[in-house]
Amino acid sequence: MDLSNEVVFNKNNIYIRRRIYLRMKKYILISLLLLPFFSMGQQWKKYRKEVLLGSGASNFLGDLGGADQIGTHLMKDLEISMTRPLVAGGYRYKISPTIAVKGFGGWTRLTGNDLLTAEPARNNRNLSFRTNIFTASAHFEYSVIEEKVKSRYARRGKKFPLNIYFFGGAGLFYFNPESKYIDNKWYKLKPLHTEGQGLPNSEAKSYSLVQFCIPLGVGFKYPITREWSVGLEYSIYQTFTDYIDDVSTYYYDNKAIRAAYGDIAAYFADPSTTPTREAPIKGGTNPGEKRGELTYNDSFMLAWLHVSYKLTGTSKSRVKF
Repeated sequence: MDLSNEVVFNKNNIYIRRRIYLRMKKYILISLLLLPFFSMGQQWKKYRKEVLLGSGASNFLGDLGGADQIGTHLMKDLEISMTRPLVAGGYRYKISPTIAVKGFGGWTRLTGNDLLTAEPARNNRNLSFRTNIFTASAHFEYSVIEEKVKSRYARRGKKFPLNIYFFGGAGLFYFNPESKYIDNKWYKLKPLHTEGQGLPNSEAKSYSLVQFCIPLGVGFKYPITREWSVGLEYSIYQTFTDYIDDVSTYYYDNKAIRAAYGDIAAYFADPSTTPTREAPIKGGTNPGEKRGELTYNDSFMLAWLHVSYKLTGTSKSRVKF
């Protein structure tokens, strides 16, 4: 037996085992160093559930009131004095670090008044309304700047990026427009058939008080702690009805409305400050003249500040950062 060959074989075997040992040690060390970063990258899963609660403001974008011009659409026709309070809440669930779905619900009141605009025809029309709005919708959110989980041991004064996201969705809302009569009482407008609904040759149709809507908006969120955040959202709700304010089509014969539905209905059909009964004129109130703007459906906008809390459950993470 050649002992020299056996010695060489043993030396090579030891060398190979040593190389394997050092390589494994290197991999283990690298894994231990990367483990905290991997754990931090998965923190969003622990904080993927979130509840939101807040308040803000709303404004109506429709036929009544508006800017000092002929009725137009969306922000071009905003009357800031008609801004009203909003109370809202929601539940968010993250699908990935940049994608989330959110359930949203809220209450607000929308109003409009023609006397607030200096545009002559709209001012003379003298229509006004208010309605409570209850809305529920589902939002799909995409973060253009990803939200970061705030470190438990972050240095004081260290800045954390603002989460910015866009969202769109679909939902339902309930409304029921009303207006004030000369007796200082509020009356529901739909039962009064102010555009001749149900009468011969009327172009107006009865409308449902529950309607479909599409919200589109942008949101900003800033972390206070790992669980608590503050945020701001702004959205426009495009609807599929032109009757949030009970105004859409043409004036119907006011005498026929009075005969069919009574004096109160006739008043709300045409409370104009200077009625024009003799001949059609621009901005007049004779039968067949425009009472509303048929080109666009009504919409409304919501802006709210909210406080959000992440639901982490009962499980505890062994590694804290």
